[in-house]
Amino acid sequence: MMAAVPLSSASLLPLLKCLEDEAAGLSEKTDAYITIANRLNGEEGRQFLPVVVKHFARLGKVLLVHISSENEELCQAALQALGLCVFHSHIVSVLPANISEDILSTLCNVVVKSKEKFTCTRALWVISKQNFPPEVASKKTPEILKSLEAMQTREVQSILIEHESLNVIIRLLEQAPSQMAAGAVCWAKLVIPLVVHSANKVRLRAAAALELGMPLLLEKQQEVATIVEPMMSSMLIPEMQKLFASKNETNMLKLWPLFVRLLGKLLHKGGAFINSLLYLEELGFRNSSPNIKKIAFIAWKSLIDNFALNPDILCSSKRLKLLMQPLSSIQVRTETLLLTKLEVWWYLAVKLGPNLSANFEQVGVPLLHNTLPSDSPLPSPTTPARTSNPSNGTPNTPKSGIPSCSTPSITPRMNLNSSMQAAQSYRSIQLLGLEMLLHWLVGPEVTVTAARENLQLSLEPLTHPLFTSPSSFSRHASTLISAVKEGFITVGKHAPGIQHNLHNVAWI
Repeated sequence: MMAAVPLSSASLLPLLKCLEDEAAGLSEKTDAYITIANRLNGEEGRQFLPVVVKHFARLGKVLLVHISSENEELCQAALQALGLCVFHSHIVSVLPANISEDILSTLCNVVVKSKEKFTCTRALWVISKQNFPPEVASKKTPEILKSLEAMQTREVQSILIEHESLNVIIRLLEQAPSQMAAGAVCWAKLVIPLVVHSANKVRLRAAAALELGMPLLLEKQQEVATIVEPMMSSMLIPEMQKLFASKNETNMLKLWPLFVRLLGKLLHKGGAFINSLLYLEELGFRNSSPNIKKIAFIAWKSLIDNFALNPDILCSSKRLKLLMQPLSSIQVRTETLLLTKLEVWWYLAVKLGPNLSANFEQVGVPLLHNTLPSDSPLPSPTTPARTSNPSNGTPNTPKSGIPSCSTPSITPRMNLNSSMQAAQSYRSIQLLGLEMLLHWLVGPEVTVTAARENLQLSLEPLTHPLFTSPSSFSRHASTLISAVKEGFITVGKHAPGIQHNLHNVAWI
């Protein structure tokens, strides 16, 4: 393959002379910029780029003038050429910092003052595509955010503008994380309402920005939560419910844990606010699609994390009952979904830490029911199961209507059946049950035991031992012994070769 031969300066200098000539017509200058843009973006771009690099000191001066032109065609053509120039690191690398800063400031001015939607969109596009050094982007981030904030109050809004605004925020998150952390409240106000935008492309981009910027938002969690809470009640939850009903279940359920993380301890207050938020998860758990159910279970971990911010909240009877409700009552039929549910259930057990022993009958015993079912039920304090729908094994149809965020309520709740389901005889589930027994019997030192006995673990170890005294073991001895016995029998039927691992468990 032949190497690309750089074009001579003659390919740019006539165009540059036209742009610098005050007597040249606006249409001629517009055509010159279009030609430059086409060459940079076309087949001869690689050959044309070194020429632009060589003469960008001159080209940059006229670009700064023309991107502020009152003639929209000239302005837009100049913006297109500028965007392609500052995208290339070869060009940006020859620019002094002050010129780069001037370009960004001028672009911000165009965003704020332009009355033409397409001009505003193109200026935002240039900012989102630029590859200026991080120190330049960081210095100008506050100014860029202010321009985005000012633009939001004007009448030039459009789907394209909102989409490019989000691209700008994402670019700044990549280039200037420290400055974006400082301005978290500002850009959160811009991004969060757009996650329920009517246009799908805007919703998805806003969700991407929110997820990318989540670590920075959490640095200012209390301040951000203060602005998010009123948005949730007045707009976000109602719109999320509408979008959920219009076949956007996956996206809404993926947003759910982001808001749970942002709201933090505000969710500990209970009441109608959290119930309205919980209703979205309830819709996911009730959905007939196994994939939607799986996403709902994974999202549920965020509420476990949220309550774990305060161990007293996590261990309160009302909160623990709430966390257990979908785990113990949602009936699933596929192995993959059952594994997901049990992994989330185990996640709760680990998060309970030193309080697992006190709550073992509520959390651990029904977990054994779901992993190592036996003909003789394990001792359990759970209530008898209510009759579920025999035709499909899913919970009863939810009550009609969408709960209002303003409806008075005290206890967080979900309207799910409180039925208990024995696990299907999947070998993977039974092996998971045996591993849970190993963790419970050995405690945090299980990794040492596993290494010594050559066992492969798939679950996160406990942070605290389940048993701290002979009396604490005695309370659960009959349950655990029955489960170990059942594990030997059931897994032995399906996998005789696993006897070595079973002997290890028995020895523990």
